[in-house]
Amino acid sequence: MSKIFTTNQYLGYFVICMALNAAIFFKPFSVFFIPDAILLAYLIYKFKDLDQEVSPLFFLGAVLLFGYYLFSPEPSDLEYQNKFLVSLKPYLYICILALYSNNQPVKSLHGFIKGVVVFYPFLLVWNIVLYYIKHRPPLSRVVQESRPFFMFENNFEITFYISCFIALVFIYKDTSLKNYFYLSLVILLANSRSGLLSFAAISPFYFWALDGKKRWIAFGFAVLAAGYVGVSRNITQIAGNVDRLQTFNLMWQSYESSFAELLSFPFGHGIYVKVPTYLCEKLPEFAEWFVGNAANCDPLMLQAFYTRSLFQFGIYITLLIPIIFFLLIKKETGWKLAALIVAPVACVALSVGGFSNGLAFLGMLLCVYAYVQVSSAKQAPIHA
Repeated sequence: MSKIFTTNQYLGYFVICMALNAAIFFKPFSVFFIPDAILLAYLIYKFKDLDQEVSPLFFLGAVLLFGYYLFSPEPSDLEYQNKFLVSLKPYLYICILALYSNNQPVKSLHGFIKGVVVFYPFLLVWNIVLYYIKHRPPLSRVVQESRPFFMFENNFEITFYISCFIALVFIYKDTSLKNYFYLSLVILLANSRSGLLSFAAISPFYFWALDGKKRWIAFGFAVLAAGYVGVSRNITQIAGNVDRLQTFNLMWQSYESSFAELLSFPFGHGIYVKVPTYLCEKLPEFAEWFVGNAANCDPLMLQAFYTRSLFQFGIYITLLIPIIFFLLIKKETGWKLAALIVAPVACVALSVGGFSNGLAFLGMLLCVYAYVQVSSAKQAPIHA
């Protein structure tokens, strides 16, 4: 498989990424729109090649998209509108995947994916250095306090990174221990519990791809990364220190902590209804952090995709969303690889946006396109 970039080009792009990270770190500016902007640019560019058979799941995604947009109950609070377009993004991504899953780029993605796997850990190290320069924490706590990132919340970046690792190892068959060392280093440096969960979900499949000696070395990397995150994030005391459990409990109380009450809203409350004020007031800082106003009880304050989806879409649609993504990806890659590709997003959805996040979706799409490219190259006729 040919690579896109030379070594000098890799280093040049890495220096540019270092400068960009420094600019964002010292003078923050809005970047949340960038993944969706990249996706939109690609869709427009490749629209001329749009000729694949449309999956029936496209119509299911479209029905859910327009159904919740048009028929959700009207909001009672007109002063602070919900950021409901974020809630609708999973259905839009489903439609895109149904239309574009076989519309891969012409150039190989191998070089880009390899570059992400190799260089991203060093960008995290660079960000830790910047954090130390700015805040001067004790060296023993600099990794724990910094929660390093490149451009976005590191939970999103880890999901994209793991998608690149999956493509490199399970599609391009590059099972080198160096790649797993880089992954373990990212998990350790990012110090993310949801990242650790995704790491645990895919690691056994990597171990099975190795021989005995390498398997034990890789297992040692995994133990070091998991041990550090487990101790520094105190995962033995999850119930008392995980804010996502607090917001889940908030949502659960809105149903009087009753599963029967939850089932009585089979399609949720819709995308416009607020979290009840008396519950929202219990965690006002969450609304301030995630919506920008403590008086706006937008369900986005619930943080985790599953928690918010249960409130807005109900239990049946919440369960259906990851299944639809799996089925669409399975159509191109087969069920084993599809399960691996969806797993990191399904794990991070316990913590953050998951299936409604553009960067996470780009990671899944990247894996699908890498697989289609490799499969097409194998099927192409060889001319003398």
